[in-house]
Amino acid sequence: MGAMRYRRLGQTGLEVSELSYGAARGASEDPARTIATIHAAIGAGINLIDTAGLYDKGHSERVLGQALVGHPEVLVETKYCPYAGYEPLSPYNGTPAALIASAEESLRRLQRDHLDIFLAHGMRTLASYEQFMQDGCYEAMVKLRQQGKVRFIGLSELSEADGTHQVLQRAVPSGDWQVVMLTINFLLQTAIDSVLPLCQQHGVGTVVMMPLNQASKVSGLVSLEAARECVRRHQVAGNLPVGAPYNDAELFDFLQPYSIPEAGLRFVLAQAVSSCCVGFRTIERLQENLRAVAPPYLDAGRMAKLKSLFCSIQAQER
Repeated sequence: MGAMRYRRLGQTGLEVSELSYGAARGASEDPARTIATIHAAIGAGINLIDTAGLYDKGHSERVLGQALVGHPEVLVETKYCPYAGYEPLSPYNGTPAALIASAEESLRRLQRDHLDIFLAHGMRTLASYEQFMQDGCYEAMVKLRQQGKVRFIGLSELSEADGTHQVLQRAVPSGDWQVVMLTINFLLQTAIDSVLPLCQQHGVGTVVMMPLNQASKVSGLVSLEAARECVRRHQVAGNLPVGAPYNDAELFDFLQPYSIPEAGLRFVLAQAVSSCCVGFRTIERLQENLRAVAPPYLDAGRMAKLKSLFCSIQAQER
């Protein structure tokens, strides 16, 4: 099991753990287990936890607030979603008043007097991004920062709607944002060349989400069977060729001795990112994930093969 390592989060001055904890699911299902897992993550050196006002109908933030009593050193990243939902075609409905109310409610649930990182959640089109910037929502985020209720502001993307990261390519060079949350995994590599160099150039911190794709048991990068099913779905969608090597039973054998999820995390950690955010509901899963924190993460041969196999994919598949 690797000892936790830390990286600079852009120009924020923060040092964040290479693995961060994604608290999207599980809080309402088993609060005690969630709290125990969070405490184990903190004990392992994880110092950044990601959540959102809408996750688990607010239970994610509420249980996280309970878990973090006595742990002011742990950084919390939460979000306001200016859309009617998470579906790619959900309409934009952001307002400055709703954004401020969301931040205030997050503060109450988290039992904190400030949010370390506050993100505009799931930006998915250039048109709605421009609307957010012009309708008072962005100014409301800046005001929260000026009031000391938020330390750093940023945005997350919705890669299912924007697999080539058009929003981030416009947002990062603007100087308006200090942190972005973006999707990178070995089945969606597009941000590596299109966004990460911009983030380095402009000093923007990068928190990677979905390092195991949409981490579903059926088609995420959580097991060999699920990874093969995800490849099949990409073939059906026309994102990958039908036939060899993608249909071969030994397609992923070159990643051994790493499991699919460990290889997935190692692939992300080998990139120039600040932190890799991964969800896990048990201490056992945490311990498995910690094995990936071991430079050089993934060797050049495996990295090159993953690139040659999957770099042509430009869309996220569940």
